[in-house]
Amino acid sequence: MARPGARAPHVWLPDGRSTLDLYGRGFVLLRLGANAPSGEGLAKAAAAAGVPLAVVALDVPQVLQAYQRRLVLVRPDGHVAWRDDAEPKDARAVIDCVRGARPIAGAGRSELEVAS
Repeated sequence: MARPGARAPHVWLPDGRSTLDLYGRGFVLLRLGANAPSGEGLAKAAAAAGVPLAVVALDVPQVLQAYQRRLVLVRPDGHVAWRDDAEPKDARAVIDCVRGARPIAGAGRSELEVAS
């Protein structure tokens, strides 16, 4: 299961790669499903903070089933940092939290909490 703090799950992709092959060179924002949010806010926040981020769109039902949300941010070490079905209201706060710059104010332990 792709909860923040857990390792990102392995799923085979149609081209023969694994989802795990996508990680390791920077943060990766997965956009999952045909109607996934753009992730533009997170991408802009990452760029402003100097955080390497690749945005990968996948319309593979098995990946969405394994990752359970339409937007999933994965750390370079392959752990899920954040997930949701919508873009965050404060994308910069999410990026700052996952890169260890600051905690998210008022964040409790919930499924949508980031893991840094």
